[in-house]
This record gives sequence, structure tokens and C-alpha cells, in this order.
Amino acid sequence: MSSDLLEDLRKTTRQALTAGGGDVVDQLDLAALLLDGQTGGLGMGEREMVLVGEEIGRQPAPSAFLPSVILAATLLSHGNVDGVELAKDLARNRYAVALAGLNAAGTAMPPAVVATGGPGGWLLDGTSWGLAPPSDFDALLVVAGTGTGLALFVADGTAATVTADQLDPSRGLIEVTFERVPGRMAVEAPAAAGALRAAYRRAVLAVAAEQLGVARACLEMAVEHAKTRNQFGAPIGSFQAIKHRCAEVLLDTEFADAAIQQAIQSTGFDDLELAFLVATKAAVSAAQSCIHVHGGIGFTWEHRTHWYLRRARVNATLFGPPGMHRNAIAESVGVNAAGRK
Repeated sequence: MSSDLLEDLRKTTRQALTAGGGDVVDQLDLAALLLDGQTGGLGMGEREMVLVGEEIGRQPAPSAFLPSVILAATLLSHGNVDGVELAKDLARNRYAVALAGLNAAGTAMPPAVVATGGPGGWLLDGTSWGLAPPSDFDALLVVAGTGTGLALFVADGTAATVTADQLDPSRGLIEVTFERVPGRMAVEAPAAAGALRAAYRRAVLAVAAEQLGVARACLEMAVEHAKTRNQFGAPIGSFQAIKHRCAEVLLDTEFADAAIQQAIQSTGFDDLELAFLVATKAAVSAAQSCIHVHGGIGFTWEHRTHWYLRRARVNATLFGPPGMHRNAIAESVGVNAAGRK
């Protein structure tokens, strides 16, 4: 996509999010964003995905973008499903995704959810974290262990016990408990391992873009407040400590942008993990600095600055603790956890 069209997509996405007319996925018909244009999808790639993700980070509202548009579409596209039917399915249905075990290796030992086959079909047991769209979801996509490895199953969303996380309700983080829940195999082993790796790449890249959006929004808020808030007869932005704090956030944000652009062009998971870490550092630092610049008002739960801090913190551990991402980078360059080659 040309730079002009990318800018148009950015403006359209920002306008839809600012208007607040519901989920941006529905407003802009983004359900099949990443599917082939010849099968009814929009035929867009990771650059466009990142752009939309960044805009969602600027306006952290509930959205089906991560669980349904990115994760479900990527995972289901690796199964024996017709592309046209998949595009129709994603346009018609919203998926929640139970994803304990989602990682760059495409493996989970032991799996959090186990699938047992029998004469009546597959039954799912276990507990997994997951992501859900803002409205009621039609189906659950589940990563589960079988006798031959990990596979992907589709289960009825009402058959499992779903508990929503309250730290950031807009993120849609859930815990899902399965007790003898029937499931239909959508992607069998070993193809599921490739599906998980592809989904992990796109999801981590999209969340890194969200973190960049959080950082940029917080920087803009902090600078604007520093220009208009007066203390001791002068704008607080004239004080050296505030200047330096905003300048440091700007540097972090630009580093994050550069790392994400490198990850888009690279096929290696080391660049992906680095982009996520750098973007997360920028988001958390920017949100904390924004609260600091705003003073006491920024500490209130309802204030917009606190929305950003919650989103940045939840995103930071969405795919494992920071140490896991650092270890993945170290292993890619032949260094173990102790720092030795």
C-alpha cells in the first residue's frame, strides 16, 4: 500500500475511534483485514495491521481487532477451510481465543487445556487465559493438547466458564475453564504449530504497535498539559525537569517506532521480541511520565492518563513476562540465560 493510502487508513481509523460509534472493526469492516483479497478479504498485510493497532493504542477502547481479526483469522486460515467461507465466517461471527501456549515455538509443555477424543467427538478440559471481543462472542477458539501434539479447536462460547479480568476491562482479557466441553478440531497437529507461530508473530507485532500508540498519546497529553498548566507564574513546561522527562519519552517513542518497522521487514523472532520490549518500555514510561506531569489528577482511576497506564501494564505481560522475551532474544544470538555463549 502506498504512503498516501496508509495515511488515509490512519486518518479513517482515528476518526472512527474518536467518534466512538462502536467497535472500529465493525465501523470500518475490518473483520477480514488480513485475508486474501481474492477470497473476500481486504488483502492487507502487517504494515496496515500495525497502523490500525497503533491507532487503537491511542484510543484504548474495547475491540475485536486482536482476538478476532488477528488471532482467529490467522489461526483458522491454517486449517482445511475455504478462504471465501472463512471471510464470510469472520464477518458474521466474533471469536474469543483461549491461548495458553501461544509462543514463538508453537509448543506448550504441558498444555493448559487437554482434548480427549472419543466416539462422540472431542472433549476439552483445563483452564486457559484468553482474549475476548467487547460484545458477546459466538465461538471460542482453543489451543489444546492431543496425543499427537497441539491442535486448535472451536467450542461453543456458552459451554465454558468465562471470567473477565478487571485490571483493564477494555483489553478483553479472560480466564476460561473447560470441563468436558465438546470441541470441533479446526487445525490438527502438526499444522497447528505453524499456525501458532504465525499468530504469535502477528499478535505480538500488533500489541507492540498498540504500545507505540499509547506512548505517543501520553506524550502528546503530557506536552499539552505542560504548556497550559502554570505554577510559580510560569508554564510547568518551562521547568527543566519536565522538559527532560518529555524529551526522554520522545526518544523512547522514536526507538519503538524504528524497532517495529524493523520487525515488519524481518522474518526473525529476535527483531519481533526486541520491538515488543522497546515499545512496552516506551508505553509504560510514557504513561507514568504523563501521570507525573498531570500531578494528583493523573492518579485517579477514571482519568484518561490512568486508562493508558492500565493498558500499557496489561499489554506488557500479555504474552509472558519481559524476561521470557529477553531470553528469546538471547537464545537467538546464542547466549543462554546466564549470559554465556
